[in-house]
Amino acid sequence: MAAVVVMATPNTAPPVDVERFVRLTNVPLDEAYALLANARTRLALHALSAAEPPVSVTELAAVVADRDDADERTVEASLVHVVLPKLAGANVLEYDGETGLIRLERPVVAAAEPFADPSRPERSGPNASP
Repeated sequence: MAAVVVMATPNTAPPVDVERFVRLTNVPLDEAYALLANARTRLALHALSAAEPPVSVTELAAVVADRDDADERTVEASLVHVVLPKLAGANVLEYDGETGLIRLERPVVAAAEPFADPSRPERSGPNASP
């Protein structure tokens, strides 16, 4: 008799317009698909695109963990060790591991409202400032 394994359905990240992402970041298409395959990366990009830079890793982890229904420490570890280095390596954002600050100069995905931090001013355009 075969065993059936039931896995919990992970929370899904909002969709990303890959062609727009490629156009805004100059990341090659194949590399963009590889980056965006990770749901936590998509969640992070949505959160960062909705926030005014710089954003701390702690702030980002809290927003992503809330949406991902995951532990903040686990999310922060995956951001620090996987997601942010990959995005920084692809020149999508700047990440300073010493200060824990992330700078995304302009939205690279359509920012979803649930990711906006009410304590920070909302962006109205790609290079908007408060």
